[in-house]
Amino acid sequence: MIKVSPGTEPSAKLVKKIIKKFQMEELPRLQKLEQYYQVKNDILGRQLSSEKPNNRIAHGFAKYITNMATGFFMGEGLRIDTEDTEYKKELEEALGDHANETNFEVTKEMSKKGISFELLYMNEHSEIRSRYFKAEDFIPVYSTSVSEFLEFAIRVWQETDLLTGKTISCAAVYTRTEIITYRQKLDKKYEEVGRELHKFPDVPVMIYWNNEEVKGDYEDVLTKIDAYDKAQSDTANDFEYFTNAYLVIAGAAGGLEKVGEYEDEEGRKAAKTLRQERILFVDEKGQAQWLVKQVNDTAVENFKNRIYDDIFFLSLVPALTDESFAGNLTGVAIRYKLIGLEQLAAIKEYKFLPAYKKKLRLITKMINLKKNRNYDASTVKVYFDRNMTDNLKELAEIAALLEGIISKETQLSLLPFIKDKQEELQRVLADRLKKMDYDNLGNLDPDKVANYVTGG
Repeated sequence: MIKVSPGTEPSAKLVKKIIKKFQMEELPRLQKLEQYYQVKNDILGRQLSSEKPNNRIAHGFAKYITNMATGFFMGEGLRIDTEDTEYKKELEEALGDHANETNFEVTKEMSKKGISFELLYMNEHSEIRSRYFKAEDFIPVYSTSVSEFLEFAIRVWQETDLLTGKTISCAAVYTRTEIITYRQKLDKKYEEVGRELHKFPDVPVMIYWNNEEVKGDYEDVLTKIDAYDKAQSDTANDFEYFTNAYLVIAGAAGGLEKVGEYEDEEGRKAAKTLRQERILFVDEKGQAQWLVKQVNDTAVENFKNRIYDDIFFLSLVPALTDESFAGNLTGVAIRYKLIGLEQLAAIKEYKFLPAYKKKLRLITKMINLKKNRNYDASTVKVYFDRNMTDNLKELAEIAALLEGIISKETQLSLLPFIKDKQEELQRVLADRLKKMDYDNLGNLDPDKVANYVTGG
């Protein structure tokens, strides 16, 4: 985490130092995590003797862990709600139709590298828009004060001139009031090339942390992934060794001695024949057998199984190919088996929420400014829906048993397929009103109608 004194003003010299520090200390880590998500594990670069089998098998554990954790946490998206329906409509319009897609990509990047970013900006039509960025694209700079608030954030990118082929490094610093743009000169120094106000009341960059340590979901098991890759690759090598085993024929001398005795053309020819034909002639009692490496298959498989189990145990993500995931499990049993994934999602939720509430706060202030409103972002409630398979029959029975004990709204909240409880209650109201005597409806007490609709 990069920190500066409170009130520090960005400068070309400071920006260059921060970018250099980031590229030396943090960027290699982020690149390696991305590499493993792309299943380009270190095993692919392993070099062995050209005379030996060199199988390099990379396993996509990192991709599986991130996709499972992200899908469970954000696969159903999130919902916002507020009692002011007009305010809710304004927020949803500002968030856009692709809000949940953006949230999913933000969460996936969090899972991969421990951190991700989202930028709010105004487009050419003065409409509020947002875009997510990867961990490599932004450098957050915090204050050294107790609150450690965000002083500014630096976006880094490169531009390539298609005519000359030259690549220029660029940076944009987002402060509480403005955007300062820098470009790198030929002498590698940065120079300021422009400033503009961004109109938001705070730094318009949301920083989403995956956890307090800012670590990716598979970062702690990289060494175990390497061990599993190596074990499987070596097993494949052993099988290839077996396929290419030498046949030893005792009692027919001639081949082995030539390899040892001659260093001229005849000896090299004998060695080549040995490699191609894979036959050794030794002057002993007459017998023939294959010369193979003795491997303890049981110990090797136990070792690989132990690594495999540790990867999922330590990452808190279940291996769904496990035989214990039967199709007839109850909802409680399913949740018990997913308890680790639920704990992981709970951590993500607590770290995701502050940044998302900042986003709602900034959007709300812009709406208030543009439309002369007085909306309060603190009244907005955010709901996260876990993306999991529930035993719907069991949940429906529980909801039915609670009839008359809890409110209709709480009953409906127990059913995961009902996304908007208020809308569903309105449908219930419409259905019940159809059954009522419309001729006498005007003579009914409104309170009685409301009690009837809600089951009171």
